[in-house]
Amino acid sequence: MRTASQLFPQVTAFANLCRAFRHASQGKQDQPDVQRFAYQLEDRLWDIKQDLEAETDTWGGYRSFWIYDPKKRLIKAAPFRDRIIHHALYNVLEPLYERSYIRDSYACLRGRGTLAAVRRYHAFVRRIGGTGYVLLGDIHQYFASVNHAVLKCLLRRKLRDRKLLRLLDSLIGTGDEGTGKGMPIGNLTSQLFANIYLDPFDHFIKEELGQKFYIRYMDDFVIMGQEKSELWAVLASIERWLNERLALRLNPKRVVVTPLSRGVDFLGYVIYPHGYKRVRRRNVVHVRRRLQKLEAEYAHGAISFAHARSSIASWLGLATHAAAFRLSKELFMAHDVRNIGKRLLVKMIWR
Repeated sequence: MRTASQLFPQVTAFANLCRAFRHASQGKQDQPDVQRFAYQLEDRLWDIKQDLEAETDTWGGYRSFWIYDPKKRLIKAAPFRDRIIHHALYNVLEPLYERSYIRDSYACLRGRGTLAAVRRYHAFVRRIGGTGYVLLGDIHQYFASVNHAVLKCLLRRKLRDRKLLRLLDSLIGTGDEGTGKGMPIGNLTSQLFANIYLDPFDHFIKEELGQKFYIRYMDDFVIMGQEKSELWAVLASIERWLNERLALRLNPKRVVVTPLSRGVDFLGYVIYPHGYKRVRRRNVVHVRRRLQKLEAEYAHGAISFAHARSSIASWLGLATHAAAFRLSKELFMAHDVRNIGKRLLVKMIWR
């Protein structure tokens, strides 16, 4: 494997820090911490550059909160200054690592979102003739289970820049409360580390197990095949490898081998052969509750019109690519904020 050195100067380059600020502040220019930083932008970026080069920079504390989208997740938001450094690291490291990823690794990668993964799934179904079985797997509490020692070893397989490695080591240890495991959900760098951590897993499945019809979207994956017994054998190999090499285990409640013809619950959809998709039931329950909450909050003036509209519009990205027009009509007509739903339905008709 080719290794990279002399990357730290690229991270601390003033142009890279400026770019990192633009990315970190995008869509957040009205937030007080962003405005305070931008008031003396050049001086503050220069301070970051000097602190990083002198290795005197320290990471700030996280602001923690829970979200339900649709699962309950603990989000840890880093201070804005730290988020700029996260982006500076990502700008340099993401292109370096992306070259080694397999084609069918998705999530947190340019051009490889949910829709791209679903399209690839349909392409695989066509290639195997729409028959056979699919193995669905899910890694149990993935972000909370990432082993720091393993992650540091994986980083050292490609990186040789000692200053950069010391900075990454200090970042990996933030927010773990001394457990030696876990990554904060909310850090851009956590998304990068998550893909780096599972890249050897992707290569194991494709190259050692020889599975052609494999797709991974973060910690969810599918493998297609004609023989049910073969997929169960693949599953046993996967469980051993994950435990021995990455200190991870599968979620037994989310592992199944099922016929393709029954429809497969993957990435927010139940996907059937020949292209038909419907929205997953728990996503429907989630958006119904969200709309009820938005309706009440907007009626009492607790949220703005723009906030309500953006929350409702997020449903459109999922529903537009499924057989969900009647369902969307029912949801929007029952819980509509200033007729926003009606406007979105018009968009669905004309797409």
